[in-house]
Amino acid sequence: MAEAQDASAPLRAGAAWNPGFALRPELANAIAEVTAPGKPHETRVETIRGVDFTVFANAPHNLRDLYASALNHAQKDFYVYQDERYTFQAMWDQAAQCANRLRGRGIVPGDRVGIALRNYPEWIAAFMAITSMGAVAVAMNAWWSGEELVYGIEDSGVKILFTDVERTQRLEPHLEQLGIDLVTVRHRHNGLTTWEEFIRDASTEMPQPDIAPEDNATILYTSGSTAHPKGVLSTHRSITNALMGWECGGAIAMALNPQMGAAVGRAAPPPQNPPAIILTVPLFHVTGLVVQTLMSFRHGRKVVGMYKWDVEEALRIIQDERITEFNGVPTMAWELVQAPNRGKYDLSSLKSAGGGGAPMAPEHARQIDKTIAKGAPGTGWGMTETQGLATTIGGPAFLQRPRSCGRAVPPIVKVKAVKSDGTDAAPLETGELWIWGVQNFSEYWNKPDATAESLTDGWVHTGDIGHLDEEGYVFITDREKDMVLRGGENIGCQEVEAVLYEHPAILEAAVFGVPDERLGETVATVVVVRPGMALTVEDVQSFAAEHLARFKVPDHVWLRTERLPRIASEKIFKRGLREEAIELLASAQA
Repeated sequence: MAEAQDASAPLRAGAAWNPGFALRPELANAIAEVTAPGKPHETRVETIRGVDFTVFANAPHNLRDLYASALNHAQKDFYVYQDERYTFQAMWDQAAQCANRLRGRGIVPGDRVGIALRNYPEWIAAFMAITSMGAVAVAMNAWWSGEELVYGIEDSGVKILFTDVERTQRLEPHLEQLGIDLVTVRHRHNGLTTWEEFIRDASTEMPQPDIAPEDNATILYTSGSTAHPKGVLSTHRSITNALMGWECGGAIAMALNPQMGAAVGRAAPPPQNPPAIILTVPLFHVTGLVVQTLMSFRHGRKVVGMYKWDVEEALRIIQDERITEFNGVPTMAWELVQAPNRGKYDLSSLKSAGGGGAPMAPEHARQIDKTIAKGAPGTGWGMTETQGLATTIGGPAFLQRPRSCGRAVPPIVKVKAVKSDGTDAAPLETGELWIWGVQNFSEYWNKPDATAESLTDGWVHTGDIGHLDEEGYVFITDREKDMVLRGGENIGCQEVEAVLYEHPAILEAAVFGVPDERLGETVATVVVVRPGMALTVEDVQSFAAEHLARFKVPDHVWLRTERLPRIASEKIFKRGLREEAIELLASAQA
């Protein structure tokens, strides 16, 4: 919990942001100006769980206050889903009805309530309800099997679960053993309570229990590509400060570059198109929930949901809904660029396009800048454990450094590389990247040992390997577990992938290690051949050899014409590809 403060005592002012490297004077001045006392992004220092963090003095007290602030845009469209439209007011009213029914079912602050749905409007209403009345929203991975859903339910201890038809069917064999209440969304199943029945005739007056900033708000599970998912527990403060962190980073960028907008403190001209974003990833993913949806409450941004990712449908939505921002994983922006029918759609409303959650190949950045978001491609880096917030980069800086995922977002985030001996790495030295800030998670639910291994004095150990340059730009070499160790040499998979993406006939590429009796591991890749073009295994290897040391050239290459498999967050499912490759190699040797 945060330290209690005497109400009559002044709050501690924010200390100067010290990212661990020398700031250019103009950047230091911009940060100081934007975060100064009396400004919307004023900062102060507060002790939380024994660590002095920089926090925003004007951040919403909790998520309910965040939602309430959006009622300044009450009659604007908030969520569009196929032919359905919900204003901010309509979503608030439905959330309030749900919150009152949860209280009537005996849910009290601190209880866990689960959501296992597609990106239906009810997902958002349920989340708002749970977090507004002090309970903890457990976002279940909707791609999980029945057994995996049971794991999440039992691990988190949810008392009520909102499910749709697919998730209900997967859980049906386990309902008796679980002993929880299910509320079904958009279907009726064996007499279970439906969403409509659950909220019918309930009050639209939102409950007002006292919710402190340090109270628990969410449990999101780590990626479904791991064998044992961990529940990432986060507080209201960590989420609201992350939202303001992105916002503050934008204000600092505007202060640095007057061409991006009016000077700090002056009103910017009204935009040609109202802010609108397309929800490209699942809501149980931190990008979909925090970056794309919760951020939209801050300024009345419209969110347009999709039933599932489909590039043709995305192009139509961008045109018809006048989408101004596209933020998915990098492969999605790349698919927009490569779409055969892209020229048939009016994408002129799009002001920025990029993604996070995975590195963006340099060629992707160049093509995005050239075709769909001139001057404004971008990417970033973060984790579920950091609310998706860590670094960001866009525009000319990104085009100049296409292999970087950006700098730590001032003034609340710091990033450093830590060497294997536990000491901080110097600029350009490789180490494990650590992230510091109030946005970081509190703990892994029911896993104290894993928490202790991942959190040190406010720093999250990311497991990502990389370095910072002299100006603080972060470069990720690879995931520690994805590094190929070939005959004692470390090979970064992403370095190899970046080279392969430069080949004109390669549409997608995934690089990973496979076992080798002599060398321990060798490099393997699966590539997708661009439609209408020819490519051979030898072409791939000779091209790689032109740009990489010989030991980094893939020894095994598989060619495909279909899109590479993805996990729920739309990242390429490397673990599955690696397992398939190992089976193919074993069969060939048999």
